[in-house]
Amino acid sequence: MSARRSGEATLARAARIQTGVVSALIVRFLVTRYGRRNIGFVWAIVEPMLLCLSVMTLWSFAKPASEHGVKVVALVLTGYMPLTLWRHTCQAGVHVLRNAVGLMYHRNITMIDTVLSRMALEFVSTTAAFIVVYAVLATLGIVEPIHDHGLVLAGWFAMGALSLGAGCVLAALTEYSEVVEKFVQPVQYILVPVSGCFYMLDWLPARVRDWAEWVPMVHAYEAIRDGFFGPAIPTHHALPYAGLVALLTIALGLVLIEAVRDRVHPH
Repeated sequence: MSARRSGEATLARAARIQTGVVSALIVRFLVTRYGRRNIGFVWAIVEPMLLCLSVMTLWSFAKPASEHGVKVVALVLTGYMPLTLWRHTCQAGVHVLRNAVGLMYHRNITMIDTVLSRMALEFVSTTAAFIVVYAVLATLGIVEPIHDHGLVLAGWFAMGALSLGAGCVLAALTEYSEVVEKFVQPVQYILVPVSGCFYMLDWLPARVRDWAEWVPMVHAYEAIRDGFFGPAIPTHHALPYAGLVALLTIALGLVLIEAVRDRVHPH
């Protein structure tokens, strides 16, 4: 019993240390990226907000007020904010290990810590931006109140997990080859029209929908929109599939990060 308690205490202590390490790294990344002057770290939230609001404004002028019974503003909100989470997190993985190699001289900081803290920063800032934009639009009556908060959260966390997996893989692959970095942006743009960002599965012909359902990001979008719009708008999602793909991608990313250790670890 004593050995068991000792083991639990050791595990709890290690968890506290690593939590403190990740928190400190998040603060450092914030200061490094946004500085201490003017609005500083607040820009981490303001930046995705401005991008989303800009797209909403353009779509409001360029498209009808609603498509297939869905308000265009709500469609952009539930599409562009998850897309921003995906893009920012993936981009954060590019050369994150190389850029943070100096930090690994500290005994308690590992490569995984640097990657997780960088991804956590993008997740928290984009989530905050999503909440603020929704709160403002809902208060003004531009979008309807969320029908099912649980489904929205489930879809959002599924997108976060998929983004984390992709970011981890990119963190390793960009250390293997400089060429990988050149393909990140083009692939991001190619994924936009197939990801489910600006369409819903129910709008597609049945044959096309069968193919689209293989894209894991689609299920995150559909779950978020199911939570937003409720049963009035048909949705199709399988979050366990998206979750499984995310777990496998994260596992692959962690293995690749360990494999690339000799290329980035300080000597």
